[in-house]
Amino acid sequence: MLGYASAAIDRAEIRLDHQNPRNVAVRTKFCEEVLRIFKESNRKFDFLISHSNELISHEAARQIKKLRPELPWVAYFGDLFVRNPYIRHMPGYPLVAEDSAIERATLRDADLVILNNEYQRDLMFTGDLAKYKDKAVIIPHCFDPAMYPADAAPDNDKFVFSHLGTLYYVKRTAEPVLQAVDRLLEIYPAYRGKFELRFYGASPCDSDRACHDAMRNSNHVRFLGPVSYSESLRLMAESDALLLIDGLFSEAEDGLDCNPFFPGKLTDYMGARRPIASITMAKGPSADIMTESGNLIADSRLDRIAYVLKRYIDRKIQPKYDVYENYSVGKVAVLMEDAIKSILKV
Repeated sequence: MLGYASAAIDRAEIRLDHQNPRNVAVRTKFCEEVLRIFKESNRKFDFLISHSNELISHEAARQIKKLRPELPWVAYFGDLFVRNPYIRHMPGYPLVAEDSAIERATLRDADLVILNNEYQRDLMFTGDLAKYKDKAVIIPHCFDPAMYPADAAPDNDKFVFSHLGTLYYVKRTAEPVLQAVDRLLEIYPAYRGKFELRFYGASPCDSDRACHDAMRNSNHVRFLGPVSYSESLRLMAESDALLLIDGLFSEAEDGLDCNPFFPGKLTDYMGARRPIASITMAKGPSADIMTESGNLIADSRLDRIAYVLKRYIDRKIQPKYDVYENYSVGKVAVLMEDAIKSILKV
């Protein structure tokens, strides 16, 4: 294996305006500095790899590729951009045309494109880019079991659902879950006081706050502050179940019949080896993993969400943890190694 333990890593930080990175001048300077560092390096490189966050890293890599066309280039995309449904809900978002052009050029010019799910691939390699689809390799996110505290386990006086991760003000809000809590307790009042939903992370958006304030049973939901990554892993392992909320899109509004995002947080959840209740679309990587592992999914319908929450509270869901293991670092690292080796000139 390539092995990280013996790897020598030289890190170069480029000093730019990190508070305002999405402008042409900063990006131009970034690419210039990347090229300068590369040219001044005396090391021999076997391959080049770029990561999509921000997409300008792909443009910098493409410029190196122009300079050294024989150097294999691997481009990794965490998410898609051109077909990203959130962009239209962000008026004035800078450099949309530029990033769209970068994505297209990268898919065309990179020797290998690594994506984390098939839905993402099928939305990116369309039209005149479809002919490059064979260069795409699917490698999912992974978790490292060694990062989780060995002694962490649930020991709660009530059933605790924990949500750790990002919520948005559109398409991916806590609102349907909060409303479903009231619906569950309306149908089954005996469940009052027997469970709690805990949301860790940045402050909820205004609509989530308003929905929480309007709840009849708001004491069953707590919005808590952000925690460190290591602390988040401990909290996951100490929860009775974990709550995943995906974006809920539609063909009418978003031109999508699936959710093409594979949340990295879902992989962290699997590493904690806990049951996972998911609010997601019927098509997408989250739904596929949840179905395969024996977990339940719900869409935005309140009765469906309430039913799913109840099944977990009743401890009726016992996941197939061997499915989770497919996303452990030991198995995924082999896929990454094989993919990189496939383009090395050895």
